[in-house]
Amino acid sequence: ELPTSTRPLVMAAVGGSDKRPVVLATLEGHTDKITQALAITGEDAIISASDDRTLRVWVKRDDGTYWPTICQTYQAATSSIAYNHRNHKLFVGLSTGLILEYRLSEDLNRMEPKRSYLAHTNRVTALKYLPEPEWLLSVGRDKTFQWHCTKTGKKLGSYDSAAWCLAIEFDAKTSNAFMADYSGQIIVLQLKEDGFQHLTTLRGHQSSVRTLCYDEERRILFSGGFDQIIVVWDIGSQKGTAYELTGHKDRIRSLVYHMQTRKLISTSDDGVMGAWNMDIERQETAEWGAGSSCEKCGHPFFWNVKDMWNKKSVGLRQHHCRKCGRALCYKCSEQQSTYPPMGFEIPVRMCEDCKRQITADDRQPLAILLELKTVITGMDLDKERGILVTVCEEKTIKIFDVKPVLT
Repeated sequence: ELPTSTRPLVMAAVGGSDKRPVVLATLEGHTDKITQALAITGEDAIISASDDRTLRVWVKRDDGTYWPTICQTYQAATSSIAYNHRNHKLFVGLSTGLILEYRLSEDLNRMEPKRSYLAHTNRVTALKYLPEPEWLLSVGRDKTFQWHCTKTGKKLGSYDSAAWCLAIEFDAKTSNAFMADYSGQIIVLQLKEDGFQHLTTLRGHQSSVRTLCYDEERRILFSGGFDQIIVVWDIGSQKGTAYELTGHKDRIRSLVYHMQTRKLISTSDDGVMGAWNMDIERQETAEWGAGSSCEKCGHPFFWNVKDMWNKKSVGLRQHHCRKCGRALCYKCSEQQSTYPPMGFEIPVRMCEDCKRQITADDRQPLAILLELKTVITGMDLDKERGILVTVCEEKTIKIFDVKPVLT
């Protein structure tokens, strides 16, 4: 085993902000991809899982370094974990589909086996434990979403998806579960002890949805996809309102939300961490026009054969202004601008009319984008202390103080 070290991490803020997270420690020791890491609330301790088939509990020593007090080895990769610091229940999902339940001792030195769940037939991709009503939610690459009673170990229900299930969230007030899959859909189910009711399917991503988080107070769902965007779904209004946050230039890998300050933190494969101010009114994403000709100059698009013949012209490719949503040709939509009220923190395609309407005040950033020089694939936030535990692509865990970003 290797001790941890505190290393400087190069961070540059896009837009010149001086609000940067502070690196507190780097944990090294796993020999394969780390699948998840969790902060133990109220403790200087971390739980991590890895494809190297181990689960580790790291505790901070008096000299400031972290050492494993537990290193449990399995016959398969540990692909997902969930932990509750109040009752010390720990759940470990394996690449075989098996889920194991333990009780972690208060001194963090022992794991007492409690129960196993024959939940999935392929890799467990996400777990969520609900102390009330004592449910364990799980999704896997076997394309199923399941929920079990942790009092009895009984399976309460199962939902079959058309694609790998990748992420889950839950609304305790309504018993609504949100399940994201590889196709880019988010399935909304109302869970019951004797089954479920399919409420709706949210479609806003063009690619896989990798991560979800939820504002329980305002009932807002955040989803991050491999299409490089974050979609904000206003579930509570029941009006179908949604808008995008655009600032990353590669696949979104993880999201965490700090409810007290209403800040959303995101990471992506471009090595950027975003901190988004969600305590402001934003404009809904415009619905894209579906015309067969440019809505400004009237030039036909390439599938509009009739107009192409009548006008004796070559059809053009269709584009859209991100602000008004009109279907336009390249020439009529070649302007670029940021527009943070609609979530566009980086320049996006716009028509000349919309760009002309945007003022300097409209362009004031509503997010901080930090270039970390490392790819973070997973995060967990100790909301009380402002400590962010991150999983890095190079098989390390980095611990940040993100209070400067949250304030």
